[in-house]
Amino acid sequence: MTQPKQHATPNRRRFLRTTGLLVGGLALGVSAAGSAAAGVSVANGWYEEEEIYYIAHGVEEGVTERGENDIYLIGGDRVWQAQVVEFIPGDSGYSPHWNVNLVQTATGVTVDDIVASAYVSDHYPEALFDDVEDILAAENAGLVTIAKPGVVVLCPIVPERVADAPGNTELPEDFPRPWPDTF
Repeated sequence: MTQPKQHATPNRRRFLRTTGLLVGGLALGVSAAGSAAAGVSVANGWYEEEEIYYIAHGVEEGVTERGENDIYLIGGDRVWQAQVVEFIPGDSGYSPHWNVNLVQTATGVTVDDIVASAYVSDHYPEALFDDVEDILAAENAGLVTIAKPGVVVLCPIVPERVADAPGNTELPEDFPRPWPDTF
């Protein structure tokens, strides 16, 4: 039997939105005023049901795994929704280097089966998943498979004001709808 989800408390959510994400920005040389080098690609993602932002520097060539920090791609790289991350700045295990995990529907399972489960995001249809715990529980329930292709990406988490800074390019957040039967 699956245990009820333990998600961020209101205080933790406030921390994520303010000072907690500042750590990621400071590690990048982002000032407290929230400016960053112009011209970086910024993406949204999900962590414990909360939207987060990161700079998308891309694949780290020649690296197949690094640390314990995982990022989950639902059906591919921003194909159907924003990525879901396991850790954020301030969490033990956080690093801007992410081990890629590709999430796909299990054989014989449809998106409707996932939507009917306890693991679907409250943000559906914007996001099928918004929490790593739900992805792992869906895998344990036989709803999805998770492949580790041996790819590491560099994507430091930053505060929203850095994501919105002039000169930065936000990756599209308009994902195709409706969801396919499988992904």
